[in-house]
Amino acid sequence: MLAASGEDVYFWFIDIANGLLTGTLLGGSYAVIAIGLSLIFGVMRTVNLAHGSWLIVSAYLATLVLDRVSFSPFFTIAIVCPVMYVVGYVLQRFLLNWVSAQAMERRGMSANYGLMAPLLVTFGISIVIPQLLQIQFSADLRRLDNDLAFSGLRINDDLSVSTLLLIFFGVALAVLGGLHLFLRNTNVGRALRAASDNLAVAKLMGIRTAHIYAVASGLSLGLVGLAGVMVGMRTTFQPFAGGGYLLVAFGVVVIGGLGSIWGSLVGGVILGIVQVLAGTYFGPSAQLVTGYALILFVLARRPQGLLAK
Repeated sequence: MLAASGEDVYFWFIDIANGLLTGTLLGGSYAVIAIGLSLIFGVMRTVNLAHGSWLIVSAYLATLVLDRVSFSPFFTIAIVCPVMYVVGYVLQRFLLNWVSAQAMERRGMSANYGLMAPLLVTFGISIVIPQLLQIQFSADLRRLDNDLAFSGLRINDDLSVSTLLLIFFGVALAVLGGLHLFLRNTNVGRALRAASDNLAVAKLMGIRTAHIYAVASGLSLGLVGLAGVMVGMRTTFQPFAGGGYLLVAFGVVVIGGLGSIWGSLVGGVILGIVQVLAGTYFGPSAQLVTGYALILFVLARRPQGLLAK
């Protein structure tokens, strides 16, 4: 009985350790998925409802690159991210800025209408993109094949971690740290923070806010491009999978704090740990339920998130 009890405790400890370790590493991927959404909200106080759809577009763009060249999916990042940056910049500069300006003009310069109009446009884009992807690529599941998809780093006989998740966690730290330094130490970064703090004063100081907003949107979609490649390497995807990743991004930024860079990592890690442990003890169906329950709990107790901007 004592031996059995000791064995039960050991495997309980292994389950907890696996949940904490895997959930933490998974949280890095969640942070990369969410940081673009958090950036857009932090600068422009609006939400890109097509965030998840653009992530899936990025994954399909990586498949197009791999169909033509025999590279590792990691190398597609060098193509996908710049392309998505240009898409985000053009979309914001020539469509969303114009829509926002028109809405504010017709409603007597009300900022609320200026924020609502781009929200509705991105909602429309989130509906159109999956339909176009299905027409072009069909509804079949795709994956970015790679040698690391099923490999792991063994810690002991009963505990191991995914190599991909470990790499992606390192990527998340590098991306978040780089973005933090960019916003703090570059002229463009300071202009982004100025536009976020007080748009009217930023304009008086000569900051081209239309350009700065477009840069923020470009950076957001560039980060979405990175997240799309990461998701495509780790799991399968199809044209209508974007909604699930939008919910993940919302959950991360709500928990961590809207507009907070490092809050995205904190929120991602917490959400990842809770989901992995729930899946371990209560089955896969419990992951979504516990994730939503956690989001509601944070909204009720601390609506600004754990790390307010």
